[in-house]
Amino acid sequence: MYVTWYTAMSIDGRIAGPGDDLSFLALLEAAGEHEAEFAEFIATIDAIVIGSATQRWLVKEGQALPHRGLPIWLVSHDVALAEAAAAADADTPVTRVEGDIAPILDAIEAAGHERIWICGGGDIAGQALAVDRVDELLLTMAPTVLGSGPTVFDAAALERRLFTLEELRRYGANGVRMRWLRDRSAT
Repeated sequence: MYVTWYTAMSIDGRIAGPGDDLSFLALLEAAGEHEAEFAEFIATIDAIVIGSATQRWLVKEGQALPHRGLPIWLVSHDVALAEAAAAADADTPVTRVEGDIAPILDAIEAAGHERIWICGGGDIAGQALAVDRVDELLLTMAPTVLGSGPTVFDAAALERRLFTLEELRRYGANGVRMRWLRDRSAT
């Protein structure tokens, strides 16, 4: 199974500002560039993992699901949140799961899924990195500092993990797109 953490961040590594403010994303508007690249990316994915905070933000913004048509595993204790997500689209299976991320990823793999998108947030990504289950990072950096808010890997104690830079380029007017692959050759 191949796990990708695809997100946007500020220069100081925040994926949201105080109060889950994502207004910084407007700095990355790239005249259709995002939509085309996201379509290419999502075509490679066959399942999604999302945390409850990210799902609540989507609902608050009027988006019931991160993407329609792909199976979603919602990591949450909130049954009502999962029921609302599942009711949003009958063609998008939503499975509510709880607990450690490793068995969740194992269950997704056992269900036959091969390419997983960690849709959010930093807590879920941090848990996946802690158990060394992140294979790829697709990070778009916005030209701003947020100062506080959740980080790309919002976990307290992470072991050192090495990644190899595969792509680095300008994104839009002032953003940067980075693609990193997990390097497991180093001990």
